[in-house]
Amino acid sequence: MTFVEDADLAKLREVADSPAVIHTLEAVQSLLTMDVAVATEVTDQRQIYRVLHGDGASFGIRPGGSRPVEETICSRILEGRLPNLMPDTRADERAASVPLVKETKIRAFVSVPLVFSDGRVYGTVCAASAQPKPGLGYREQQLMQVFASILAGQLERESLQQAARRSECEFAVTEALVAAVAARDSYTADHSREVVAHAIAVACRLRLSEQEVADVSRVALLHDVGKISIPDAILMKPGPLDDDEWVVMRMHPIYGEKLISSSPGLEHLGAAIRAEHERWDGTGYPDGLAGEKIPLASRITLACDAYHAMITDRPYRRAHSREEAWGELMLHAGTQFDPTVVEALLQTLADENAAPVPPPAASGGVLTTA
Repeated sequence: MTFVEDADLAKLREVADSPAVIHTLEAVQSLLTMDVAVATEVTDQRQIYRVLHGDGASFGIRPGGSRPVEETICSRILEGRLPNLMPDTRADERAASVPLVKETKIRAFVSVPLVFSDGRVYGTVCAASAQPKPGLGYREQQLMQVFASILAGQLERESLQQAARRSECEFAVTEALVAAVAARDSYTADHSREVVAHAIAVACRLRLSEQEVADVSRVALLHDVGKISIPDAILMKPGPLDDDEWVVMRMHPIYGEKLISSSPGLEHLGAAIRAEHERWDGTGYPDGLAGEKIPLASRITLACDAYHAMITDRPYRRAHSREEAWGELMLHAGTQFDPTVVEALLQTLADENAAPVPPPAASGGVLTTA
């Protein structure tokens, strides 16, 4: 049999004209005369069955289901321990010992990787049959390579579209929350926006990923969102808070976590919002977390928040000079602040001001940023 017959070409043209994952899997199943075809995502722990066409139930496969990756045939194929094409899995001792093969009706099996344009292996496209297929060979493997290329493009486009929709949703929700904060307290909203630029600069200096930098930016912008729930008499008080008022004020990270955790697209930031007032030495609030148990986004935001609070006039005190604020950051590195974050922030400030970092100044105690 030649590699590509007229029927193959017709099916490929049909797939190209209808760029949907399910249609591509239908073509895989049809051209290879298999019982099921499935597109999977492979993570460190699981193989997830994203989309399938055919009799998945006979093989223990359902859309959205998954198996531990070490129990699958595909993990061994990706690692080069099994061939991409097996006319009869029971005839190969290596394949026959795989839990998925022992527990299901799988006999013939073909699998090739799905590789995105950046070189990342997303997962696999697989086709399986309950009967051995001695005729499986070069044609079928090459067809699977073609379909894998088509599927990878389809899945990557879907992934990018979903990411864009998530980003739009996150932006809209974030802006709505910032507007709500501004309506209650313009100082808090303006202050949060000022903290963002330095938080992003620190995150970049620490070489965080693009997604991590985006998360740091949102945590910095929304770290005080819980103040929406603080009574005006405390939030707007022109002087220092008394002990009872501080008890109420220190609830705002908890309120913030609850609000963010119920906001579409931002749920994953709840823990970092809650931990923004935790301190490196474990004396912060609300949970007394210490060191690297505090989310990095929270540690970055705390230092940037403190710096901007120090250099801003408040009704009950005058602003510190920038040099004094730098000194306070240095003095409290290793107690209140993550020393690595302070170093990155001071380098950022020094670059902005084209000036060396000053030596630490004397301090009256722990910095208060509420």
